Amino acid sequence: MTRPWGSGRVSLGQSNACDLVLGAVAVALPIWQKPTGNRVKVKMADTLSLAVSVYRRLKELKCPSLEGLFLTDPETMQELLCIPSVHRLDILEWMCTQVYPPLQDHFSSLREYQSEVKVKAEMARLGFELMLCRQDDLDLIKGLSSPQHQLAFLDQLVDVIASSSGRWQRFGTGDSTSSSAEESFQRYIRMEEGFLRELFSSPHFQAALNPECNPWPSDIKPLLLVGEGAPQRRTQAAGKSHDNELGKVLKVLTKTAATLEDLKQECSFLVGDTSSSHTTVQTLKLAISDFHQLIAAFSQVYESEFQEHCSRTAPQISSCGPLFQAVHQSLRLCSQELQAIGQLVETSEKIVRTVEKRQQEAETWGGSSRSTLPEKISELKCHYREFHNTFQG
Repeated sequence: MTRPWGSGRVSLGQSNACDLVLGAVAVALPIWQKPTGNRVKVKMADTLSLAVSVYRRLKELKCPSLEGLFLTDPETMQELLCIPSVHRLDILEWMCTQVYPPLQDHFSSLREYQSEVKVKAEMARLGFELMLCRQDDLDLIKGLSSPQHQLAFLDQLVDVIASSSGRWQRFGTGDSTSSSAEESFQRYIRMEEGFLRELFSSPHFQAALNPECNPWPSDIKPLLLVGEGAPQRRTQAAGKSHDNELGKVLKVLTKTAATLEDLKQECSFLVGDTSSSHTTVQTLKLAISDFHQLIAAFSQVYESEFQEHCSRTAPQISSCGPLFQAVHQSLRLCSQELQAIGQLVETSEKIVRTVEKRQQEAETWGGSSRSTLPEKISELKCHYREFHNTFQG
């Protein structure tokens, strides 16, 4: 048997909503078990009964989103509380503002920028600080998780609203307005802070932390006395390591300062005329200001319009990537070979054209007459035969 969400940790520095946990420690976290076999019908009946209970408790708390609604069918109540809709989101937003009233102004400011994603993220963070869900459990806020999970979350949230409302009334807040609730909430926090301050400043508490009489038995005291020297040795070693770290940091700073001086000498506008350097610095400041405005505008557009589309899952990469890479490499080599063959054919054609041109053009071959290369070769052959016949005769 496991919970459908991880255990959360209260963030004291993010908001004051975590103080509500002090008054809601009696709220039991639900424990779920996956229904199997013949237990499906039982689980469905439990879900419907829980939906009826949550709906009736919201009616008792006078939820404004339920005014004028008189539902009697349990399945209709479950659809209202578990199916994603604007009505369901309004109910959940009202419950969050009842738990922590300052969220009402925060939600209004977020809606001015049409940032529904941030509103849902704030609801999830409030549930995380109350240890009711995970901080990134947006499916629960959107109504995409199981009905059992959603109804359990709403039921616990109603418990927190009831306990916080009773505590505010106990401290003298009969008014139900948001300002009165916030003031009573802040007054309750101050009372808790005063109690903790009084507790920690009490001499009895300090005596309990630092007792004069050592409570350890006599057989344990020698072991503790032997271990008392170890912290001193660790302190000395830590001091030496700290000095070594300081020396290293000092060397790095000295080297950085020398590098900056060299860069300053290389920058002519910093070592030149003062007026020109002042103008350059002003231009740089203006460029940085424009860049900052562009970044701010992009961040606003991203948060209001693009963020919802950019949160998609990454595409799955095919396992045929190495095969495609090998085929691409083979095709690239084939293309290179074809280019080389084309260049060889082009060079051969140029050589043929040059030879044909040389054979067809008439040139002077050491005499006054002009003749082509084939004619000159034929003439040389005739002279050779005549010389050969004369030599043999």
